[in-house]
Amino acid sequence: MAASDRYRMIRALGVGSYAEVFRAEHRETTAIVAFKRAKQFTEARDRIKREIEAQKRLAHPNVMPISDHDDTFSWYAMPLALGSLADLRKDLAEDDLETILLDVAAGLKVAHEGRLIHRDISPGNIFGMPTGTGSHIRWLVGDWGMVKHPPEVASRPLTKTGDRMGTPGFDAPELDVDPSAATPAADVFSLGRIAAWFVSGKPAHTAFPTLPDGDFIHWRPFVRACTVPEVGLRVQTIDALQEMLRQVPENRDVPLHLQAGRLIQGLLFGEVENLGALFSLAETYPNDLALFIDYVARIPSSQLPAWTAKHPERAANVASLMAKHLIAGPWDDRDPEYAATPLTFVLTVLRSLVDVQSLGLAQDVATYYFAADAQRGDGGQRARTLEWLAELDDAAARPISRTIAPRPELVEYYREPGWHPSNVVLQAMLTPAPSSEFAGSRGPVASQPTAVVE
Repeated sequence: MAASDRYRMIRALGVGSYAEVFRAEHRETTAIVAFKRAKQFTEARDRIKREIEAQKRLAHPNVMPISDHDDTFSWYAMPLALGSLADLRKDLAEDDLETILLDVAAGLKVAHEGRLIHRDISPGNIFGMPTGTGSHIRWLVGDWGMVKHPPEVASRPLTKTGDRMGTPGFDAPELDVDPSAATPAADVFSLGRIAAWFVSGKPAHTAFPTLPDGDFIHWRPFVRACTVPEVGLRVQTIDALQEMLRQVPENRDVPLHLQAGRLIQGLLFGEVENLGALFSLAETYPNDLALFIDYVARIPSSQLPAWTAKHPERAANVASLMAKHLIAGPWDDRDPEYAATPLTFVLTVLRSLVDVQSLGLAQDVATYYFAADAQRGDGGQRARTLEWLAELDDAAARPISRTIAPRPELVEYYREPGWHPSNVVLQAMLTPAPSSEFAGSRGPVASQPTAVVE
């Protein structure tokens, strides 16, 4: 049966790159629906087919359902929404944002569990549906034409490297490189950008701030964690996003350092889920020395290895920032011996990176760690560093040694008579010749620090 035999088109609602949408009436039941029809070219029909297949697989309250479609997958009908998020934004308040994001995240979580990546989450593809309970709106994810199916399910590829994917301003940067390699982190990025757009008050087609500020600064850690350009440093899963999202209203009126103090207190009582939130604060406020030295540094060392193994890029980034603060930041009236606490944090991350064979990241962190350790001149920390260096095998010692070798003051600081490391590289570099004299103690290395926190 032709579409015109089944539906009466009332008026056009919108036109996209591969389809057009109408307000339509089912001729038999008189039900009012949204009717989506592919344009007359092959890729458009393929997109509609992929959209139908994806939405039919996802029977979820926050995924737009398919109520009818033809056998050739050239059109489908769906419930008529109140409008898209882009249409309805002007009538919404900040308090609605958490509900919107949680609804959309719930739909995406089911999709990701089925190995479906939307790849085009934007205000125009999120739809508000009435619920029959006053002013409450249920939010649904629609427009699944750009969806990435699992390889065993997908039909012929519809995207290739270099193709434009997603909606400008909301699409993850990796989609411009290879959309076929998209992960759930691509949809996470888009949700973060939606939050930034929502609180900015600017139209979706204009530039809006990368990170919220002013009255909406409490959204800043969430947006930053979701929208880091480097995929590995970004929130990876919808579960992690939902956990961060629930903390936003809790921290709306809480000063930054008080937030950090509460997170640390929870960690001390075994609430390891606080780790992600604390790391996100550090990544969001990289120039806040007190946040790093007085709070992040106090993360229990026993909790760091597992988190580092799961998030090596993020752990390496925060550890490097910590070391830079130790090099360039003022120590003020802090106890000089307290320097061992942030140094131990960095060393624990460094050891953990080596343990999981992330040697490139370990080398990055080591560049700043050794400079910070030598500058602080704590004898106990120097001994712990040498103990770790002695354990390294040759494969790990080579990249680590390259961060010490070009700096004579570091070679001198760590040179130790009678030292017997497991690797030949560091043994040759740091074991004095028999005729060398050794003062028996080490003080801080005098240097002009060049590292700055970025």
